[in-house]
Amino acid sequence: MTVLVLVAAFGVAGQPSGDSRGALAAPVVAVDDYGLFSVNDCPKTDPHFAVSFHMGEFAITSADVLWDGVEVQTLHFNEEDCIVHTNVHFLDANFDGYLDILIGPGTNREYSALFLWSEEENMFVRATIDGFSVFNGDFFYEPERMAVYRRTSSSFAETTYTLMFWQGTDLQSEETFLIIGDKSCYDSYRVTHRYTVRNYYSDEDVISTDDPAIFEGTWSEWAIKMLEE
Repeated sequence: MTVLVLVAAFGVAGQPSGDSRGALAAPVVAVDDYGLFSVNDCPKTDPHFAVSFHMGEFAITSADVLWDGVEVQTLHFNEEDCIVHTNVHFLDANFDGYLDILIGPGTNREYSALFLWSEEENMFVRATIDGFSVFNGDFFYEPERMAVYRRTSSSFAETTYTLMFWQGTDLQSEETFLIIGDKSCYDSYRVTHRYTVRNYYSDEDVISTDDPAIFEGTWSEWAIKMLEE
């Protein structure tokens, strides 16, 4: 029934000139000098879509997706997901040209959920990150490379950036880039340099240095710039 309602609703809307995706086309978001945009750059409203929340005792239990005020889909949550913020951002998180919905703060210390539009299923489906349905961290998107960068702060002395790519609806990590603020806090670990790139899954160092000039990759240069700011 939900699918039928979606088809009917979108059929009425028609298609904007020159856009074959019609009303489901992703919003246009400006990128910065590095070709990136963040969650905070994305609109919180959409001309047709809206999201209405149902709260449980501790967190969100479900959310209704509305099309011009008509309910077209219900998104379900577990209260154990600990998603408590009803912030909504509309974006193209997986670079397929379709509108996606991020629910939650999209920030480091709190949790959010991402729903991708599936043309095949004709509905929004929940994305995962390394197999987990809950997102945390600050997310930045690079449309040209179809890459996603996740920033987390592991402690007051360490900031971690992760290079990620989509495999279907799962956002998978490839490399981590650690920036160490105080090496003396890591005497019991093998951190010996301020800047270290590691393979995400094997935890093997790709490169470790104190000289940021050695990095040629845009994403590591961007990460160092972010820390300086």
